[in-house]
Amino acid sequence: MVFFKNKEEGPEKWKEKYLRLLDEQEQSEKQFKANEELLCKTIVRFALAVKGLNRQLDPHLNRIRNLLKSGLQSQQLQHELAAFSAALAKLEDSAETNFADAGLLFEFLGKQYPPLQLRFDHVRDDYENRRFNNNQGLFLALLELIEAENKAQALPALGIELPAGDIDVDAIHIQLIRLLDNAEIPSFFAADAEQLKQRIQNERQPLGRVFDDTISLLLSIKNHLEAEQREMAVFLAALTEQLTELGIRATGVNLAAENSLKKRNLLDRTVSEQIQELKEKAENATQLEPLKQVVSSRLSTISEQIQEHNRREQQERDRVSQEMQALANKLKEMETESGELRSRLDVAQQRATRDPLTGLPNRLAFEDRLADEIARCKRHKSPLTMIVWDVDLFKAINDTYGHKSGDKALVIIAKLLTEHCRQTDFVSRFGGEEFVMLLPDTNAAAGLQVAEKLRNTVQGCSFNANGNKVNITLSGGLSQYREGDSTEALFERADAGLYQAKHSGRNRCVVV
Repeated sequence: MVFFKNKEEGPEKWKEKYLRLLDEQEQSEKQFKANEELLCKTIVRFALAVKGLNRQLDPHLNRIRNLLKSGLQSQQLQHELAAFSAALAKLEDSAETNFADAGLLFEFLGKQYPPLQLRFDHVRDDYENRRFNNNQGLFLALLELIEAENKAQALPALGIELPAGDIDVDAIHIQLIRLLDNAEIPSFFAADAEQLKQRIQNERQPLGRVFDDTISLLLSIKNHLEAEQREMAVFLAALTEQLTELGIRATGVNLAAENSLKKRNLLDRTVSEQIQELKEKAENATQLEPLKQVVSSRLSTISEQIQEHNRREQQERDRVSQEMQALANKLKEMETESGELRSRLDVAQQRATRDPLTGLPNRLAFEDRLADEIARCKRHKSPLTMIVWDVDLFKAINDTYGHKSGDKALVIIAKLLTEHCRQTDFVSRFGGEEFVMLLPDTNAAAGLQVAEKLRNTVQGCSFNANGNKVNITLSGGLSQYREGDSTEALFERADAGLYQAKHSGRNRCVVV
């Protein structure tokens, strides 16, 4: 019995069409999977790019990366991106900075402005209890008090000068220079800061005017850093919005694939039911003509269903293809912007953790490294030795040959310390003329041998300043980590060793 008029309309032809559709659907699913992996990879790269920018953001970034290990989970991912965006909006500068003893500064201000003594005491208490984020915050608080007093009394800002015998001007000069040394000075303001230091050294300048200029410089630095931070926050917020948009688009593509799979399964069931009914009709048929009509009707229905499914599948493929193309273009833009962010973050990281003069890690980087090394000591029960260095008679070099010669001395010392230690050792500029070294896997006795070698190396070096030979020597204090030590305790012992070395004649090392 023949049910089809020609071979092209036979069941083998329908089967071939059906299998081809299955192959096309499988290819579409593979393409979707590849694009999903590309999206995950881009988001992970973004999370890695901004890691370390702010400690408050790192937990959000870690959760985002963990979610992406199992692919795009739209609801959880969108929830975490929203939480990340909220945390980003509250981003604040929590960077710690160096705090110097400001006792002489408050003594000077108390004599200049007796009515403000009580309020100065409150500011001093806040400063000594680290309630200011940085030294610039201290100067701004003082400036607000002084400006308010001047407006009330119609006096020019800091225009009153005490007689020379009422205050130690040299001590105030030293205090201001130390405060400037301990402040984070961006390279853009380095020349202004250097000129201000030289003016402070010139005792003929009115002290009040120098103090005003110091506050003005630090205020400009603060505004500059805040502008950079705002620009970075806006940039990160824009990237977060783009990631959220990508997540929504990827969710739409995923839903489209699920709907397509449901439609294909429905077509499978419908075609199977139709073919099963044809088989039953053929087995029970007693007359040819009614059977032909049934077969023709069922085949026509199956053909229409497959054609309709094929048409809808093609429309869905076109739509998904457009979505995926738009997604791919967006991902390319994101990769470009992520690269730009990575470069900007690298620059910001260098500014935040590097001393601009010597190129060494600064105090902030040292404190992070010290915490890591102490944790390593506890974990592996290995020794750790700290060396605190100080340049002998550094002020005399500045006074005699100028600040440029002092800077040259610091650069030379930084280079010698770096070149004559192990790769595992850590060298940083702590501030002013002080350097700090960490010697992992080294006890105090071995550390003293290293310190003496470095001290002799520096002692044998000199440089020319205006045709004069300038010799450099260092004094060092050493201490080995002891169980239960805090970072402060270890540093204080090494610093006590430095104090003993200084008062024992300089150019020597003492272990405490």
